[in-house]
Amino acid sequence: MAITIDNEYKQERMIEDDEPVLQVRVKAGEGILHLQGYGLEANRNYGFAEKFFVPLQVTDWLALREPEYFSFASSEKMYIRGVAVVQYNDGVQLLIDGEGGNHNMGTHFVLDMDTNKPLVAQLMDFVNNNDLLTVVNENRWVAE
Repeated sequence: MAITIDNEYKQERMIEDDEPVLQVRVKAGEGILHLQGYGLEANRNYGFAEKFFVPLQVTDWLALREPEYFSFASSEKMYIRGVAVVQYNDGVQLLIDGEGGNHNMGTHFVLDMDTNKPLVAQLMDFVNNNDLLTVVNENRWVAE
């Protein structure tokens, strides 16, 4: 069923100036990262949604977060924002803002992404088509 995207929808979901945005579900199941994107239609009429298998450390950390945003697919508050896809000289990473993450500064959680995987390739298409990819001319952060 297609979702009606009108001003009420955008206001409830805090979409400002029709700007594309990524958000991640705080509780999607053990080892499952559910990512949604609002923007140009990809695999959903509001943009993009997909589930990725990730280490339990990620979902345990996400489960401690307080949801702040409504789903783009329903009226349930289950998501946080502060999600970025960053292209470095030596790879691509997903960064999720939040205290206590795995980054040595403790300011966010960082996940390496394999752009050869079909689901990651779909995400990359979405972020590229919606100007959500940040490109940094340095090497990616790697845990010590």
